[in-house]
Amino acid sequence: MSLKKGFMKKVKTVLFTLLFVLGVFGVILATMRFKNHAELKSLKNEVGSIRKLERISKKLLAKWTLGANDEEWKIAQKSCLDLKIKDGVDSTYSRCNALYFNCYLKDQDYELKEYEKGKFYKIISRQTSLESNIPHFAVRVSLKLSNKYYDLDFEDSCRDVYLPQKNYGYKTKKTTRNKFLWTWDNMNKNIFLDKFLVSNREVNEWIETTKQDIEKKFPLERPASSLTKKEMKKYCEFKGKTLASAKVVEAATFYPSAGSDLPGGLLLKYDYPWTRRKKDSFLYQLSEGKEIELTKDHCERTYVRDCFELTPYVNNKTSSSSWAGIFQTLGGVFETYDNTIESQRNMRASSFYFDARNKVHRVGEKIYWDGLANLDKNIEWGDHKPDGVSGRSLEIGFRCMKYVQN
Repeated sequence: MSLKKGFMKKVKTVLFTLLFVLGVFGVILATMRFKNHAELKSLKNEVGSIRKLERISKKLLAKWTLGANDEEWKIAQKSCLDLKIKDGVDSTYSRCNALYFNCYLKDQDYELKEYEKGKFYKIISRQTSLESNIPHFAVRVSLKLSNKYYDLDFEDSCRDVYLPQKNYGYKTKKTTRNKFLWTWDNMNKNIFLDKFLVSNREVNEWIETTKQDIEKKFPLERPASSLTKKEMKKYCEFKGKTLASAKVVEAATFYPSAGSDLPGGLLLKYDYPWTRRKKDSFLYQLSEGKEIELTKDHCERTYVRDCFELTPYVNNKTSSSSWAGIFQTLGGVFETYDNTIESQRNMRASSFYFDARNKVHRVGEKIYWDGLANLDKNIEWGDHKPDGVSGRSLEIGFRCMKYVQN
């Protein structure tokens, strides 16, 4: 009898243990099924968010790079108060422009992070961030989808022009004929050059982002023309670039000759960015004393001093491109650059300080600027000093460039 009781007790214990294990297993299984269901639902939501993110990011990227069309730009100059437009400016100014982009973002129904009141972006830079694998400079927008923020970083790719791999000439002081005395090539080198001179808006972004002790300048759309050369170089470094060199700017400006693509080919020098036939140029005809009437169309190509009486100066004007696709190559504000070939010739002479008949309005005509201040006394004019500049502060602009490894 006692054996039977003992046996039954053991059976009950085993059954209880088995039921307990089955119960625990059932709870675990139910928990796992619930957890897997929740994870699956979360995964589906995340996939949906990623698809939506892809669709929105493509739309935003297109607006960032293409900017406004001409009709949109007419409206934006009045409605987008952040732009603070005062001077005439081409619609291409809206491309990769954080201020215009912010106005566009305000009109969208996306849920975006507001970094400051009315500001839906922030500038990120390698110089000011500890983040890894970020661009030298970008505009960050944070988009909220399914209670999660996704960062979208937009690089400034709108300014760059690729300099084709060719043979190029540089105009030295001794170059007087139509053949270059100094040549070079960029074979197996990828060089990108700014299309436009750097603007006040871009410099102000640098000042604000890196806390530079430099006064901001306006109008925002105007070429930045009051920095020292040291400050210009620091700005270009902020963008992951260097100050443009004289030989690269001239390479992108001189109209290429037939020998440009041939090893050891003969390189001829053409004085104007848009033609090989210099006698067809209004600048050449005026410099030779011919009596022709300067028109607004002429000023579209090269804005010289006489143009102030004909038409307003327009920033980011795209009606006069060099063969390589850069602008502001003759006339307008001065442009300075690095020049390791001739250190005493580091600034383009052609500008709106000279009248149309002056022979400085040719590619490669250069003077010297000491880079310390933008006063008349900081420039060595040689035989090129224009009337009315003595004791004045002058506008000296610049552009950047970069080498990219294959």
